[in-house]
Amino acid sequence: MHRQIVKFQKQNPRNRYCRFLSIGMASLGLIFSFACNKNAAPTTPVPKDAASSEAASGPQPVEFDTCTLFNSDQAAQILGTPVRPVTKIGGCTYESANATLQGWRRQVVLNVRKYKSPAEESSAWEDFKTLRHLHPGRLNLTVLQGMGTEAYFETIPSGKLLEASVIVHNNSSDFQLKEVTDQQQAPTEALKSVAQKIAVQLQ
Repeated sequence: MHRQIVKFQKQNPRNRYCRFLSIGMASLGLIFSFACNKNAAPTTPVPKDAASSEAASGPQPVEFDTCTLFNSDQAAQILGTPVRPVTKIGGCTYESANATLQGWRRQVVLNVRKYKSPAEESSAWEDFKTLRHLHPGRLNLTVLQGMGTEAYFETIPSGKLLEASVIVHNNSSDFQLKEVTDQQQAPTEALKSVAQKIAVQLQ
């Protein structure tokens, strides 16, 4: 009897060790199984359309052929010289047919943004005004009356050149008619006159 008790006491710690080892191995197996299942779980792909819409910030203008509003005769009226079209840059652009002694040519370009609704145009216009600092009292900026719903005349010296722009806001569109000339030749009133006609077409 005494021997059996001693034997039992000697085997008991080993039995407990085996039991703890078994529990530990089972737990590790469950953890490993859970991790594998988690990694194998399919992920939901993000639709391309959704990603594109998130990347696009704010209202986007509709496609529009700007040159339907601006032709070579009007460009020649602004520059006061025969012109030729320029197709390598955006917008509807014309340059003087005759180059200066330095090989440079005066240019005039029209850029138009048309939107699906006045609400989209209003949002885009407010962003544009903030970006361009279009506000009364700013240096080299004049408010124009009777053209679109809001209009400005802007001049920006750039080295030996001068950029003169008429920037107009309408209900569902806005545009910039810009003349690039040299500092010695001031922008003509023809720039504002042609801009007025474009504003009427976009109403």
